[in-house]
Amino acid sequence: MRSDTLWIASRSPLLYAARMGTERTASPALEAFIDKSVELAKERGYNPTIFIGMRRQYGTVDAIERLVQSGDLQSGFRRLNQLGLLDWTIESAVIKFSTEFSRNARQCAEWRLQQVRPNRKSSE
Repeated sequence: MRSDTLWIASRSPLLYAARMGTERTASPALEAFIDKSVELAKERGYNPTIFIGMRRQYGTVDAIERLVQSGDLQSGFRRLNQLGLLDWTIESAVIKFSTEFSRNARQCAEWRLQQVRPNRKSSE
């Protein structure tokens, strides 16, 4: 991830928290999915350190919301796609655990997944 993208994702955390309401806690199933995603990525030689740091700082749901709604295709998304782990991206987590995320996050995740799966819907 470029440093300017990290800055965009991390700026004004208090304003972001106020806009989003109280901090949301991820379900145990979502936490387990993300833990498994990180584990699989590491097994294939990719360590998503920026995401891990953001997850620690903001919590799982808010870290995912921030990254998915960023305008850039994230390096982690591209890397997991290259490693054949598209079903383990945070975008896939948003679709799989859709009730835990905002409508905008769901739309952004859907759009990103459609960019790499143009011939089928990402919710299949």
